[in-house]
Amino acid sequence: MEHSDSPVPAHTEAPKKPRSLFRKWLRRGYFGVIHLLALFALALIFVALAAKFKWTNDSGNVDLNSRYFSKMADKYNQGFETDSLTFATQERQMYQNVGLLAKYYPQNAKLILDAFQRSGDVTIALRMLDAANLRMSKHKGYQRELQRIEDQAKDASVSIYPWANYREWKEFCKVVRADSAAIDSVSRITGVESRLIVMCLVGEQIRMFNSSREQFKKYVIPYNRLIMTTNRGYGVTGILQNTALKIEKNLFDGSSPFYPGAYYKNCLNVKDSFPELVNDTIEAHKHLTIQRLMKGGDHFYSYLYTAFFLRQFQSHWEKEGFTLAYRPEILGTLYNLGFQKSKPKKNPSVGGSNFKVGDKEYTFGGLCYEFYYSGELMDLFPLTSKPFTPTKVLEKTIVFPEPEEEEEVVVPAPVAG
Repeated sequence: MEHSDSPVPAHTEAPKKPRSLFRKWLRRGYFGVIHLLALFALALIFVALAAKFKWTNDSGNVDLNSRYFSKMADKYNQGFETDSLTFATQERQMYQNVGLLAKYYPQNAKLILDAFQRSGDVTIALRMLDAANLRMSKHKGYQRELQRIEDQAKDASVSIYPWANYREWKEFCKVVRADSAAIDSVSRITGVESRLIVMCLVGEQIRMFNSSREQFKKYVIPYNRLIMTTNRGYGVTGILQNTALKIEKNLFDGSSPFYPGAYYKNCLNVKDSFPELVNDTIEAHKHLTIQRLMKGGDHFYSYLYTAFFLRQFQSHWEKEGFTLAYRPEILGTLYNLGFQKSKPKKNPSVGGSNFKVGDKEYTFGGLCYEFYYSGELMDLFPLTSKPFTPTKVLEKTIVFPEPEEEEEVVVPAPVAG
């Protein structure tokens, strides 16, 4: 058997089949989705951790005007005053500030003014101005003028009349307001302007700010009561005993130079008495006249005798060809000094007793003049064109009830001193 020299061919494998294109992309897509889901899950985990540990919070910056904002919040939210005097001061300041802003930004000034007119609330306009003023904080000319307005507002909050700046005066005004109905009633009956009546009350009570300061704190401030000035006279207007009796006598004595006319005796019920007020052994306090003046409550008789007093002075001077209708300082002086000082003439002297309120010296007549024209309590007791209503007018407009039976009127006899 012959052997061949040619080599035996090595064993060769059959060629592999290529992967299909579909399986290739399916595999890639599968792993791609898996990776995306894993990344999404990691993102969710990161967000949750960031929220829990506040990694994404923005620390921010403190506004440079933060202190200003706090100051404005305190200004309007803690006891911001809204009484009539303060409102008037704020309103004036607001208009001045709006006028200043209008020089630079008239559109913004108009918006603020419109907001005030719609709301009627001055604090709204002031808040808006505060915001505008913050924006104008670096404008030197604007800030100079704004400071001038603020300085004027501070001065305006203090009355030119020193007595009106005391705490006692504010308390006194509250008490007088409670008596306004009685004062108006007396004014309507007697024809004496209510402001003239209150003027005399002011003169008597303001003296208490110093001389009876502890009394004032004891009675007026906690209890809203006027001081019954028994150390000088009776009632809240301090009418002396003999003066009160002479006032009554002048109502009935037609021969008296102070006789005001037959009408006025009808304004007083001489039978009125208040014996329950007598709790001491003072003989004068048993007299009906003094009991009327001592009566508490609305102090009607104190105001009535005060009005009679003023009316009788006016009658005296009218008979001599003069008038006290526009001379509150003379009426106040005569009220303080009494009938004996009533001497009608062209240029009478103003004066009366001297006293101090704080470090200021006053005369009774001078203080009455200041109050009368001060504007204080003007809403309740206004100035009028006729301080004394003519008696003929009163007789036509005021009707008194007819007495049940006619009785002879007995003029009160003087009380021993």
